[in-house]
Amino acid sequence: MITVSVQLTSINAERLAEALPQKIQFNINLALPSNPPYHQDSKLIIPFTFTLSSMPPVVQIILKGNAIVISDNKEELENLEKDLKKKNVPPMIVQAVFTAMISESIIISRSLGTPPPIPGLPPMPGQQGRDSKKSQDFSPGTVI
Repeated sequence: MITVSVQLTSINAERLAEALPQKIQFNINLALPSNPPYHQDSKLIIPFTFTLSSMPPVVQIILKGNAIVISDNKEELENLEKDLKKKNVPPMIVQAVFTAMISESIIISRSLGTPPPIPGLPPMPGQQGRDSKKSQDFSPGTVI
């Protein structure tokens, strides 16, 4: 069984503008591995770099760290290392790192006083049509 933990080694965060625009788009990049993986005892250490920037430029966050993969089975670690050399990162490692780094960036954004890097909820299908229809078909005295 493989266990994945995430460890930060560097945090760089900066608020680039005082005024916050109405709309901010976030660009997220995860380089995994960012450097060649290496062994340490029965662990495989996979360096990564997580970069979050905004458009217009309001915030920039760069998080560097290691995904630490632990397994009692040396064969599993060897197979994982072969996959990484082929640029094939298992989804469970990507998910563990991405989830941890999004959580960290939300906390850092709050500390910087910027909106969190989470997407807004999309409108419900047909909601826009219902709202416009509601205003056309119903008068203030209508009981629903």
